[in-house]
Amino acid sequence: MKKSIGLVVASLLLSGAAFTSCKSNTEKIEDAQEDVVDAKKDEIDAQQDLNEAKYENASDYEQYKAAIKLIIAENETRIAEFKVKLKTQSAENQKIYQEKINLLEKKNDQLEDDIEDFKEGVSENWNDFKNRIERSKNDIEADIENYKKEHNF
Repeated sequence: MKKSIGLVVASLLLSGAAFTSCKSNTEKIEDAQEDVVDAKKDEIDAQQDLNEAKYENASDYEQYKAAIKLIIAENETRIAEFKVKLKTQSAENQKIYQEKINLLEKKNDQLEDDIEDFKEGVSENWNDFKNRIERSKNDIEADIENYKKEHNF
């Protein structure tokens, strides 16, 4: 699971470098498409982690964490797809849409940090934690759906 997190971080760093370099639009689109492929691989890894957690005698937290990690990976795939489509927009629209994409990435990263930081038996009870994570997850999913509607994606 740490391996997939590392892959996600590496993918994000590579995509950031790709977006800031002096490349042609075709090269930028190809790079963004590669990011989509990487994100889909991470999604598959997260699905495998979830399946393993279900079949092992994992705690409720471990099973829940694996399920949320899958959702995070799915969100990353969608965001990478948004970035590909962003490359076909005008410069003015790219600036506006990039800000929204950055916000989606920030929320998704925060959800990942929150799910990693939970310590059983410490300061927050399990139900409060799950409710907080569910609200964050639902907010991100709603934001992604709104982005898709706004941009006919």
